[in-house]
This record gives sequence, structure tokens and C-alpha cells, in this order.
Amino acid sequence: MNLPNTAQKLLENFLAERHALGIKFESGECTLKRFLQDFKEPADGKIEFTKEYVLSHIQQQPNQSNNTVLRYVYAINCFLNFAIRKGIPAYVVPMKILPKENKNFKARIFTDAEIVRLLYAVDSFPFRIQNKEKCYQLPVMFRILINCGLRTSELINLKMCDIDMNQKIFTILESKFHKSRLVPFSDAVAEALTLYFSKIKPENENDLIFRSPITGGRYHLTIFNSYFREILRRAGIPYGGRGKGPRPHDLRHTFAVHCLNNWTLSGIDLTAALPVLSRYLGHSDISGTQIYLQLTAEMYPDIVSRLQTKFGDLVPSMEAQNAAE
Repeated sequence: MNLPNTAQKLLENFLAERHALGIKFESGECTLKRFLQDFKEPADGKIEFTKEYVLSHIQQQPNQSNNTVLRYVYAINCFLNFAIRKGIPAYVVPMKILPKENKNFKARIFTDAEIVRLLYAVDSFPFRIQNKEKCYQLPVMFRILINCGLRTSELINLKMCDIDMNQKIFTILESKFHKSRLVPFSDAVAEALTLYFSKIKPENENDLIFRSPITGGRYHLTIFNSYFREILRRAGIPYGGRGKGPRPHDLRHTFAVHCLNNWTLSGIDLTAALPVLSRYLGHSDISGTQIYLQLTAEMYPDIVSRLQTKFGDLVPSMEAQNAAE
């Protein structure tokens, strides 16, 4: 068997395989580069990832959450299993020795009044000539998240070729779970986009709709999250701190819950509506969407009996904080 003679070459082969399978591994790639940054190449080219080396590189750091450690180790284990398949000795971290996943996060569902405050805050964001794109972008970006239920990553990856202004449809390509879908948008979103394009017009169909006002390229999620927290502050909505939210993703949760609430109040058959919402949100299956029923019941307790009487087992018993992504 032809074995790579350096850890770097092994990493390149691993990433090439992931990409060939259509798996996005951007954060995992950064993790593995850190994991290998002080790996000493053996003189004879016989690579080995010992138990001592691996364990010394997965120690939980101060202020590092359990979930961060788990994501870090998952990426490393994927790489180490690849190494084993290539005939290279490697120690794979047993999951039983890792900290428990933190599932205490509770999704934040915004009320109608809070959404009005968020939109007022984002529309009145102060204009700065040196950063004018942000002031034009944020109102339309928030309207898309609120009205369409997109993931933040889907929003910042939108290109001009992904939007049909005549049909009022976004095309979301190869998102989470490698699913593509069409997402219709409302007149409110269309009006916001039309106003935005009158101020800032991307040059060609492959350009991002929303370029980072800092780098000129793709928005970094950290930057967008900081803007979101500023909007929360201006809207008078408390931010609980890291890991407590609210998060931009809670706008997606809010969209789903409000849809279910409106359908329930309108007497629509949720057994027929749930698969539609599941497809719209880009979930891998209906179980991810079904969890929003419990969030709906918690947000609107007056409809709990109606949900249970009419749909029974559709309302899951699992904790709402494990809400679908």
C-alpha cells in the first residue's frame, strides 16, 4: 500500500476525499490544522498518532464549552479513522471519555411585538458613509430571516443567480444535509430587496448579494452575530450572553413556530402541513420539524389542548431546547 510520508499529505488526501463526497468541512479543516501544527514528522516516514499525542491535543481549555470540545474531537476522529483506513496506526478518542453534550439551550421565540421592535431598530440603524453597505444590508437581511426562515449561513451565501425577483423565489443550493430547495419570499422581502438593489447592485450573477462591509467578501458569522446583538440592544431585547442567546438562528425558530401557530388557529391539517414546512426549511426528515410543535405549544399555551386533542402524538415529549436546526 502506498502510504503518505507526511501528516500534511495525509491531511490533504483526507480533505480531498471529504470534498469529493460533497461534504463541507471548513471548520473541521481548521481544527485539523491546529491538531497537526506541532506534529513531529518521523525520520523514517512511518506516521503514527499515539494515544499520548491525541489526548494531549483534546484537553478542554478554560472557558471552552463541552459542545466545542465535542465538535473538535469529532473532526479529529474522522481524520484518525481515515488514517487507520490507510494503514496508519492511530488512537481514536472513545466518546465515553468526553464531556457530556450541553443540551440546556432553550430556543428563543420572538413575539410579534418584539419582531416589530427588531425591524424598527434595524431600519433606524445609524448611517455611516464609511460603512454605508451595512446600513443598506441589515434591513433586508433581517426581513429575509424573519419572513423566510433561512439559516444565517444560507443567507450570507446567497448569490445573484440564486434569486428570481419576478417569481419571488430564492434557490438554496447544497445547504445543510446537502439539500437544495426553492424558498418563495413575500412582497415585504421583495420590496426590501428592490430598495437594496437601487442602492447597491452586485456586478454579475455570481456575486454575493450581501458582501461583508469589512472584507468585501463573504460575511463571517461572527461579524453578523455582533450586528445582531447590537440590533437586540437597540430593540430593548436582553441578550443573555454566550450560549444563552438570543441568536440569529432563533429568527428561524420563530418563523417555524409562527407558521404552525397560524395554521393551527386556521384549522389547517398539520399532518399535511408538517411535510410542507419540513421541505421549506430544508430538514432531513419530518422529525426535525415536528419538534416545533412543542415550541408552539409552549409559546402559545392556549392552543395546547387544541393541538393534543386534534393531533395527539404529533406533539413530541422531548425537551424543546433540542429544537431542530
